[in-house]
Amino acid sequence: MVVDGAERRAFAEELAVEAGELALSYQEQGDLDVRAKGVLDWVTEADLATERLIRRRIGDAFPQDRVLGEEESESVPQAGSGHATWVVDPIDGTTCFVSRLPSWCVSIACVDGGGRPFLGVIRDPGGAETFSALTGHGVTINGHDISVPNRGITDGLVGVGHPRNAPDEPTLRFLQRLFAVDGLFYNCGSASLALAYVAAGRLVGFFESDLRAWDALAGEVLIRESGGWSTRFMRDGSMTTSKPVLAANRGSATALWDMAREMFPGCAGPEQHSAE
Repeated sequence: MVVDGAERRAFAEELAVEAGELALSYQEQGDLDVRAKGVLDWVTEADLATERLIRRRIGDAFPQDRVLGEEESESVPQAGSGHATWVVDPIDGTTCFVSRLPSWCVSIACVDGGGRPFLGVIRDPGGAETFSALTGHGVTINGHDISVPNRGITDGLVGVGHPRNAPDEPTLRFLQRLFAVDGLFYNCGSASLALAYVAAGRLVGFFESDLRAWDALAGEVLIRESGGWSTRFMRDGSMTTSKPVLAANRGSATALWDMAREMFPGCAGPEQHSAE
């Protein structure tokens, strides 16, 4: 299926800003209606309203497309079905959102009919920043092209997420290995935003042992278009299973891969990047 990437990118950027403003308006009102999905795993009226807005806008603009969202997930095709699919998280970092911390974002990705993510837009409403990438067209922040320096793992911070509903051991093992080489870690509370920071050169890498498609796909496109490296979330053709994710700029990729490669059986490492 041929998709009109430039049109979708412009649409997604505008939609992410609109969705972010809606979510921010709920946060500013106070007294949010919050429902627990698990331990420190919450959904708010803002999540639901923002996802409904995103779905409505996509349905109006691209009625032939499908949508996979965190709050109102639906059956989506496997890779190769011929359908384009939007993958959205209306508020990634809901715990931070509820706690009135700035580390949350709107994440929008688009996957073509062959299972290849080709568009990623992440909007940080608090910072008024839109990170955007389209395959073959690089990365922008608020419309400005960026050039990302390559830095080693001791030249900056490595983002590390801690999934609530997965074993602790992979995260602890990764942190032990990072500490052994004098690395430092940062957890901003939003995997999507952390991946955007890797693409922007603010973090040298990111690891989380268990992510969903709506947390990972937009950031993957951003990082690859920035010249960095990321494991491919769609490596098994599925959007609906959770997976570990590792990403880095080119200067840190090999070292971080060496710390985590056994957690990614069958996944191509950075040394195989050019052949993927």
